[in-house]
Amino acid sequence: MGSLPLSRLTLVGLFFLLPGFYFALRFGSGFVRVLSRKFRRGKPYLKGSATDYFLYAAFSLGVALVGGGLTLASALQAGFQPLSAPREVGKVRAESPQPGRIRLILDLAKDYPRHPNVIVDVPGVRWALEGEFLRWKLGPRWLGFRNGHRIEAALGSTAPSGPPDRQEDARGIVSGTYPLWYLSYRHPRWVPTLRTRLRRTPWMPAEGQAYRIFAGEAGYVLVEDKEKRPSGS
Repeated sequence: MGSLPLSRLTLVGLFFLLPGFYFALRFGSGFVRVLSRKFRRGKPYLKGSATDYFLYAAFSLGVALVGGGLTLASALQAGFQPLSAPREVGKVRAESPQPGRIRLILDLAKDYPRHPNVIVDVPGVRWALEGEFLRWKLGPRWLGFRNGHRIEAALGSTAPSGPPDRQEDARGIVSGTYPLWYLSYRHPRWVPTLRTRLRRTPWMPAEGQAYRIFAGEAGYVLVEDKEKRPSGS
């Protein structure tokens, strides 16, 4: 998992998290001290002070939880390439170094997290890319919430044809599964404001062909990358 990014969402989250946690501890310990005085004879006690300390501690804890949620959201989306609109992600070239073997050479955009250039070998005669998508159903953009995607793996299939959603026979890691995304994907009730999906490209033949990769809300699209030939050739 990547480090926490220095973004607006992170700063706002820490602004609530750190003071809220500090005052929750301070008022919580004060509540325990005042409560012990209440039940000890000979100790001065101001009526209602235990309730005040408890309410202050509960409010501070609530602020800390809000800050923790914002910070966690920032850490979650940090591992994804921003996806505010359909965009070009990069290029992939498919080669077949030997029969039944596929080599994918990915050249991704500079803002793609951590792994801009990857080479993946998978067995098979057809290949596809599978990626993780996240979309915030509730999350103001001005606060720093943003949708994103990341290419998780390259898939290989030994079947030359079949349904688009057929099971792969091999899987090669491109970026790998992001742990926070995986938890949200397996337990969507934990983050009801977040929508997570797995998306695939179409199954493509193992040929020496390059494609431009586009990502959008509906998933991935591959467009053949035709190099311009010089005039007169």
